[in-house]
Amino acid sequence: MKALAIGLMMWMQANCNVPGVHPAHNLCDLNWDNPAPVITILPQKELARQFRINNGSIPGGDNSRIKGFFVKGTNIIYMKDQDYSKVLYQSDIIHELVHYIQGENSKLDDCDTHYEIPAYLAQIYYYKKKTGRRAISEAIDQYKGRSCNTLY
Repeated sequence: MKALAIGLMMWMQANCNVPGVHPAHNLCDLNWDNPAPVITILPQKELARQFRINNGSIPGGDNSRIKGFFVKGTNIIYMKDQDYSKVLYQSDIIHELVHYIQGENSKLDDCDTHYEIPAYLAQIYYYKKKTGRRAISEAIDQYKGRSCNTLY
């Protein structure tokens, strides 16, 4: 997983101009020169449990759908046990790596919209670039509706 994380971080650094990301959250402005985080693969049920233990929350509150999460203030990412040779699942790691880099650059503020939307957009961008197929995330609209959102 470490080699995959390093490769994905290098790809993101080279492809940091993600369409739709507000200039205040431009991923190209972040320092990507960080060691790869520790990525732990867990079965879905254990992943959801760890998410709750680490005070995670998602729009709608259904933790059973969680595919991964970054533990703020650490270098730890937990991911669902799935086939990471597939681009679709690599895009899930991209999302969490964005959070890791945001954390390393002190960009995880009190408004989750301001760090979640750039991560979803990066995830979609990676998938589109690698497959040529269209992708969307319903979560983006849910985060746009948050009262703290001033930019999206």
